[in-house]
Amino acid sequence: MTEAPPSARGRRLDLGRRLRVLAGVDERVLDQVPLERTRYTGLGGVVLGTAVMAGMSMWFALSQVLGGANVLMVVPVVIWALIVLNLDRWLVSTVAGMWQRRLLMLVPRLLVAVLLGSILAEPLVLRVFDTAIVQHVKDGRQDARDRLRARLVECNPQPPATPARADCGGDSRLLATTPEAMVAEMARMKRDLAALDKRIKTVNERHERLVDQATDECAGRDGRGLSGKRGYGPLCKRLQQQANQVLATSGVEQDKAKREELEDRIAAMNGTLADRQAGYQKAVQDAIDKRVAALPDPAQPVGMLERMRALDELTGDDAYLATGSWLLRLFLIMIDCLPLLVKLMGGTTAYDRMVAEENRRREAVHAKRVSDEADDEIGELDLLAHAKAERRRMRRQEIELERKAADVANRARLEDMINRRTNELRLRGVHEGSRNGAFTPN
Repeated sequence: MTEAPPSARGRRLDLGRRLRVLAGVDERVLDQVPLERTRYTGLGGVVLGTAVMAGMSMWFALSQVLGGANVLMVVPVVIWALIVLNLDRWLVSTVAGMWQRRLLMLVPRLLVAVLLGSILAEPLVLRVFDTAIVQHVKDGRQDARDRLRARLVECNPQPPATPARADCGGDSRLLATTPEAMVAEMARMKRDLAALDKRIKTVNERHERLVDQATDECAGRDGRGLSGKRGYGPLCKRLQQQANQVLATSGVEQDKAKREELEDRIAAMNGTLADRQAGYQKAVQDAIDKRVAALPDPAQPVGMLERMRALDELTGDDAYLATGSWLLRLFLIMIDCLPLLVKLMGGTTAYDRMVAEENRRREAVHAKRVSDEADDEIGELDLLAHAKAERRRMRRQEIELERKAADVANRARLEDMINRRTNELRLRGVHEGSRNGAFTPN
């Protein structure tokens, strides 16, 4: 078998070493059990794969939140991947030792791994069902727009029609002012015009009957209430006066003037009302368009919360889809937990035992070093205390010697004073004896 070139072997070893660094391996200890290198190189690859998946999950989550991809998203993606990588590295590097200790550490570390896996899995699940989720959201947005438009149209009919729905209160009425007042005024004027026409017609019919009677009377025709005499007699004159009096006292001329005025006003209002109704309809349509436009457009990007709600709605209506989504979610969570699971399933390896022994050795060495340093410090303190005591003893001796020297000096001074005094007294006695003429021998 041909041996690989040294450069290629070096690159492979360097790559394996870098992967083992991700597993928190101490190469000095691992060099003593080289058969463990493959295991921990694979473990480092699993940690790296989980970090890459975490970066992908963050990329998908940010693109869903921001409504699209952006090159600046690389920064938080890399930071998040490094955070997950270091967390997994810590998890796999701290799960070591014998099974009793491993069991005590398993529960909190497994909870951390499951929580992290759940966070990383959700954006990936949303990405897998992206097509169905986006279509469901778009359909929901369009349906909401259609329902709102239909309700507003029914609640804002063309006057004088009234809303056909019972729930048209509140914000369903779009305009504060409507042509209803003008329509009511138009209806009132038409009723007044009809009443005037009826009154004018009644007066005209009565006037025409009286005129016909007067004509028949003056012509001498026979009939009920007629004299049958031809000529402008009293009855003919009275009938003509009654006919003229009907026109004079009935106010028909004023009614005709009012009718003409009403007809002019109705004609003018017809044009204004037509314009007002057309403007009202346009204003209503504009208000409806504005209200509908306030809702999310189906073409707008779909946010992450909308995707999560849409997935919940889709899975709530379809048990098969719900099962598939949860299986996928659990699968992704298991992948995110793989570093810890691989470490746990691998059991206690020779490297783990050597690391534990190395840790105990270092602890013992450290304890011994600390103990020796403590002994040294205590010895130094003892020496300092002894030196201080010796200095105190010597000081006491010096003080005692100084005291004795002072006593000797005091006694010497006292003796000197006594001797001087004695000599003075002796000399004084000699002088006194000489003055008295007597000599007293010594």
